[in-house]
Amino acid sequence: MIMVGVLCEGQTEENMVNDFLVPELAEFGICLVPTVLVTRTPAGGPSGKGGVSKWAKIEKDLHKLLAGTHWAAVTTLLDYYGLPLDSPGMADRPNGSAVDRVMHVERRLAECIGHRRFLPHVVLHETESWVFAAAEQLGDWVDDPSLGQELKRQADRAGGPENVNDGPATAPSKRILKLYPRYVKTQDGPVAVMELGLPALRAACPHFDNWITSLLDLAR
Repeated sequence: MIMVGVLCEGQTEENMVNDFLVPELAEFGICLVPTVLVTRTPAGGPSGKGGVSKWAKIEKDLHKLLAGTHWAAVTTLLDYYGLPLDSPGMADRPNGSAVDRVMHVERRLAECIGHRRFLPHVVLHETESWVFAAAEQLGDWVDDPSLGQELKRQADRAGGPENVNDGPATAPSKRILKLYPRYVKTQDGPVAVMELGLPALRAACPHFDNWITSLLDLAR
């Protein structure tokens, strides 16, 4: 098996890796191992995990992972929505589409880390974009087909799940919570995406598809 370390922003991303991506990619000989960002180390207590406010915290954890010579690659599962503004590439993002901007940031992350085994991935705009792709499955899971229909309508209007924007009140997770306040990010989202499956998610989310392609290339 080809071992790949995945630095995750929080528990939702960790669950997406463990529950969804690990079994999907195992058949290709790729073993993903998630690590959640360490965000604080209080005196005399355990490190906090999840969420991030400064690039330095991400950079520190990436260098720790890359020090492990057993990894064929180290990648990230970080949301573009809420990515620290001091992260490489954020201050000089170009005009253009969201994909253009996020790819610019990913290139700058790769340049900053400067390691041949680093494959940066920043989710457009957060992992709940994947849930928009799995709108029907989420509606079935929570027994509310109208929820799935409305999420699909919003995704279609935006031009696809990855184009649902990243405003404080209109980011994918905010939209889902507005429509379904009982939504549990760490559970409902991964379940819906698992039901959708990897091929369908790749077809609905081109930026995600590019990331999966780069991981599959490791096994070729």
